[in-house]
Amino acid sequence: MDKNKPSPFIRGKIFLYQSEKGYRFNLDSVLLASFPKFQKKGKLIDLGTGNGILILLLSLKYKNLDFYAIEVQEEFYNLAKVNFKLNNVNVNLFKEDIKNIKKIFKPNSFDYVITNPPYFKEYKTENLQLKIARSEYLATIEDFIKAGKYLLKDKGKFYMVSPVSRFSEIILYLKENKLQPKRYRFIYPSVNENATHFLLEAHKNAKEGGEIIEKPLIVYENPKDKIYTEEVKFILEEFI
Repeated sequence: MDKNKPSPFIRGKIFLYQSEKGYRFNLDSVLLASFPKFQKKGKLIDLGTGNGILILLLSLKYKNLDFYAIEVQEEFYNLAKVNFKLNNVNVNLFKEDIKNIKKIFKPNSFDYVITNPPYFKEYKTENLQLKIARSEYLATIEDFIKAGKYLLKDKGKFYMVSPVSRFSEIILYLKENKLQPKRYRFIYPSVNENATHFLLEAHKNAKEGGEIIEKPLIVYENPKDKIYTEEVKFILEEFI
């Protein structure tokens, strides 16, 4: 971490430090943060907060939420702590494995759970930080979903992003843990390509039915020249 140079983001609305050689957040986190539609005050927890980017973004929109976060890796925990302080965001931050969530919190204690969990079952790299962040080296997607079920109140909402290659697997885990999918949005690199990722909202102990598949989220207007669509440009430049 370069302690002298935090990076401005969303046109300077937030500043943050990132890992110099390890995992750095990408567009997926920003799109996930833009997806929830919170209608009331409540308690929100970010499972695997990394450098804290999700909560920093959400804090721009939702001033009345009580923020909590958990992170297992020491460097990310320290980055998040510095980033939250730098941006004057009050967050209850815990350094712990999400599989040990019962040691910290009582069940049914959160209104919202959000997570950008590891995408891959395996990830070949000598960089342990990257391996933990990107693969199921320490915790599986199912572990994150189980933690969400434990933490959420009845009818509480669970939000996540994941590659479409794991879509059916994730839906199975959600239903097994009484988290009913209610809203989806698929992410496409461009109008001429297949979806690569999806955003999902699930409700604890909700009935089946009433699912909404929102319009496609197209990332690039011109993928060759990396020109974003107007929607993505708005998210990256304004966010709120």
